[in-house]
Amino acid sequence: MSHLSVIPSSAWALAASDISAILITSFLLILLVLGGFWAVMRLRRWLQEEDAPTGGIGFSLSDLRELHRTGKMTDEEYERAKNQMLSGAKAMAEKMPHPLSRPNKRQGEAPAEPNH
Repeated sequence: MSHLSVIPSSAWALAASDISAILITSFLLILLVLGGFWAVMRLRRWLQEEDAPTGGIGFSLSDLRELHRTGKMTDEEYERAKNQMLSGAKAMAEKMPHPLSRPNKRQGEAPAEPNH
């Protein structure tokens, strides 16, 4: 005789409803976890976008070339902006120490001029 025939039919109905309830609850929990993961990933991406630099000092030469190429800048505007950027870069480079000069170890001593 089989062990299954010993269990009453009402117990089978109860077991089947328990299994379906467990499956539905499990499915809902999986959906909740996936939704939470998606929300966290969107929040992280949004926070990283807020921290990303927005271009720093302004346009790069590539940006200017693109604006000029697409016709959003006239030739005169392009040349003026390019010259301003280049003069600003030269001024900044002049303020920086020479890359081959060594820092002085003694305080109050003037920096040594590099040999050119």
